[in-house]
Amino acid sequence: MSKPDTVGVQYLRVRVFNYTFADLPSGTFVPALKLPMGSILIAAFNLVESPSNAGTSDVLDIGTAAAPASFLDNNDFKIAAKTQFTTLGGPFAQGLALGVTRTAVGTSATAGRGCVVVQYVVKGTADEVYG
Repeated sequence: MSKPDTVGVQYLRVRVFNYTFADLPSGTFVPALKLPMGSILIAAFNLVESPSNAGTSDVLDIGTAAAPASFLDNNDFKIAAKTQFTTLGGPFAQGLALGVTRTAVGTSATAGRGCVVVQYVVKGTADEVYG
């Protein structure tokens, strides 16, 4: 009788970065989430739970320090909505450090909160092995 193949199973991993308007100074890249080496993004989104009340405009970019808008560009912080990342992918050989850059124009905000949610797996790992 032949031995059955073993199969590694990996659970989906999730990271969440909660933020408010006070956590994100305008024009500053704020580190949010660091994913391990070999990460592959399965799904990711920004959820504006309570909109900003900044004067003219208030947008969020999500990306890396080198490319601050590489995953989400000009997401309106003044509208309560869930917005999917425009880019996914991997595996990221060196890991992935995501951050948020806010650009507010006009009167300073006194409200606004949301979260960035990232779902990923890590290449070459298994949480359980069957076989």
